[in-house]
Parts: sequence; structure tokens; C-alpha cells
Amino acid sequence: MMKKKLLATLLCLSMAATTFAGATVVSAAEEEHEPVELTIWVTSRTQDDWSLSMEEQFLEEHPWITLNKVVKEGDPGNEFYQGVASGTAPDLVNCSFTMMDSYIAAGILEPLNTYTDNWDEWGNFTKEYVDMFTRDGQIYGIPSTVSPMLFGYNKALFEEAGLTEPPKTWEEALDMAKKINNPENQIAGYATLAAEWTEWFFQYYVWQAGGDLTKENEDGTAELTFTDPAVIEAAKYYQQLKSEGVLQSDLTLKFEDLTMDFAMGKIGMMPFASDWVSDAVSNGMDPDDIGLCLPPAGPSGEQTTAIAGTTYVINAKSDQAKKDAAWEYIEFYNSKDYFSSYFENLATKGALSPVIIPRDDMSVTDFYDFPEEYKEVLEAAKTVGRLEFYGKADFGSYVDRAVQKILTDPNADPEKEFADAQKQCESEALEKFNEANKK
Repeated sequence: MMKKKLLATLLCLSMAATTFAGATVVSAAEEEHEPVELTIWVTSRTQDDWSLSMEEQFLEEHPWITLNKVVKEGDPGNEFYQGVASGTAPDLVNCSFTMMDSYIAAGILEPLNTYTDNWDEWGNFTKEYVDMFTRDGQIYGIPSTVSPMLFGYNKALFEEAGLTEPPKTWEEALDMAKKINNPENQIAGYATLAAEWTEWFFQYYVWQAGGDLTKENEDGTAELTFTDPAVIEAAKYYQQLKSEGVLQSDLTLKFEDLTMDFAMGKIGMMPFASDWVSDAVSNGMDPDDIGLCLPPAGPSGEQTTAIAGTTYVINAKSDQAKKDAAWEYIEFYNSKDYFSSYFENLATKGALSPVIIPRDDMSVTDFYDFPEEYKEVLEAAKTVGRLEFYGKADFGSYVDRAVQKILTDPNADPEKEFADAQKQCESEALEKFNEANKK
């Protein structure tokens, strides 16, 4: 009994000493830094017990920082430019790769070299992704997630239709979609975006046809190529999918509707990013039914697709104390410890998405066993993946309207619709873009 009391006493003294030591460290950290409030944009969908526990850990390690969390649904990074212009932007944001060219050209991003030069983990980040957002030696973004756009297919529906492998060409995809299509059971053989962000998916088909929607000049300006023969080929393929009746019957379905229908077994195949796998599983889809392959090749014979992702950036308009605090946040949320905890947490909840961690010292395969085909397609995507078409954030809405027109109006002429879209874009957006981006 005496030993137990002695042990308990020593344990209490030890805990008290540890608490005192911890308080001393916190106190020292607080004395070293002036208090600073860091404004960040968050979405409600990212708030769960694990994320809140990580936030608590960050605040414990950085007691001089308080967080002003502003809820922004959708894709907060896309609104960053408008926020800077209106003076309501956060001090940092995690934005999509798509927005980076415009943000760098606009001068609203803080160069990060002074921070990365002193970060002992920086050398572990994959050079290819770091180089994407480095201009004249200045680093403007810290890559956080990387996800190639692939092609998803429902293996169960393929098996029911007697199909044993995914399509390799547009023609094969159309033929297979006809076999899968079952309107009586509300099953569409094929799906694509038609109600919003249509240029997002459409660009892949243009590339697969051997062209592009814009051309980036050496001086940073852009030329519009909406009337490129490849654009017209892609548009005609879209029209063929519609006329053959294999597309989703409701063309007003938005992105989240399509991915939900895919998870529910109502879509045979569609463009599908690697990071949507876990979403499909969480919506009830059997992970064994999710097939992933490179996009079917178009007339060019190429299976070109996009490498998408998100990257942390700091608001160049914030004051220095906020910039420094923003870097502390970025360093914490891009550390190896954070990524390990993040993927370990996801693994406990079911199937992980086969994404690419933009670091050379770890892989998502460290945390979950994926089908061999996933590993193969991710490796293959590295050779056919590219950034989205130049100026997409500024010109995409014009492409969007043309694609919607050719899908909803059976009499629409692709050449006329895209010529009209280019003319309107040239008169409304091109000059402003070129003035902002010319080197």
C-alpha cells in the first residue's frame, strides 16, 4: 500500500512538473510573439471531430495566434481574388491549381521563399508540383493535394452488360454506353456536366481531339482557339452522346448530383477524379465496383487529362505579422505529421481516395491497400496529365455557354456557337486578361 501511495505521489509530482514545463513553453512562446488574429475561410463540410482536434493542436502550439474562421461554402479559393479587391479576403487560402496563373499575375500572392528556405521539410516536396507555381525563382504556392482527372466506370453495370474492360476510345465508350443504358431503371450509360462548369469536363475532350481552347504566348498573353477543329470534334462527340440517348436524361443535374448518381449505380461511366473515390464509398457505393482508367482517346489517339489539386497561398495584402502567422498555419497543415494523421483518420472511415501526396517521403499507399489497377492508372496519369487550359478562370464561362447550347438544342451548329462564344469572350474578357498577364 505504501508503495502505491508513494508511486501516486511521484506520479502527481511528475504530472505537475510536466504541466509547469508545458506552461513555461507556452508562456515563452506568447512572450516571443505579439498576439495576432488569422482570418481563414472554411467550409462546413470540412469540420469534424478530427479536424477540430487538429485545430486545437495547432492553437496549443501557437498560443499567440487566434483564428477568425469565416464560413465560405463551395470552393473558397475561387473567390479569393474578389475578396482581395474588396478588402475581405482571408490571410491565406487553399485554392485550386486552376486559379494560380491569374492570382500570380495579379500580384496578390506573397512569395514564400523566405519561409521555405528555413523549413526543414521543404526538401521533401515533389519538385514537379513545386515548379508549377514557381515564377522567376519565386515560390507562390505550397501544393497540398494532387488529384488527376481520370475516367470512372461502374464495374457492376459493366458486368451486367457483358463488358469485361473499360473503353479505350470515344467510339468504344459510346458503344459500351448503349449496352449499359437502361432508362426504365434510370441508368444512364454515360454522364458529363451540362448544367454548370461544363468547360471543366469539355476541355479534356478537346485535348483528346488534338487541340486546345486557348494558346499561351511567350509574353503571358492568351489567344482564344474556340474554333480549333479539335473543339468542334469534341462538340460533335457531345452531340452524338446526346442524340444516341446515352447521356443522363436530366441535363440540369449539377456536379454533386452526378457524383451521387454514380455512387448510387445510376451512371455507367463519366470523367472521374481520383479523389472522388472516398466520396462515392461514403455515399453507399461498393469500393469493388469503382473502376478507374485513363480517359478514352479521341481522334488524336491521345488520352490526355488534367492534373488538378489545391495549393496554400498567402495574401500579399496582409500585414507582416499575419503573413508570418499564415506561414505557421501552412507549415503545420502541410507537415508530414499532419498528412500522416489525416490519411490514418480517413483510413479508419473506409476506402481512401487514390490521390497523390505532393511529397517524396510518403505515399497514400502507406495507409491503405489499393487495387493494383489504381496504382497503374495513377502512374500512367503522370505522363498524360497537364494543367487546365490557360486562362480557364477568365474564359471558362464563355465555353460553358456554348457547350450548354449544343447539348440542349439539337439544331445547334457547333461551329457557329463556338465562334459566337469566342467573339463575345474577345470583346468582354480577353483584353483585360492580356493586360493583367503580359510580362
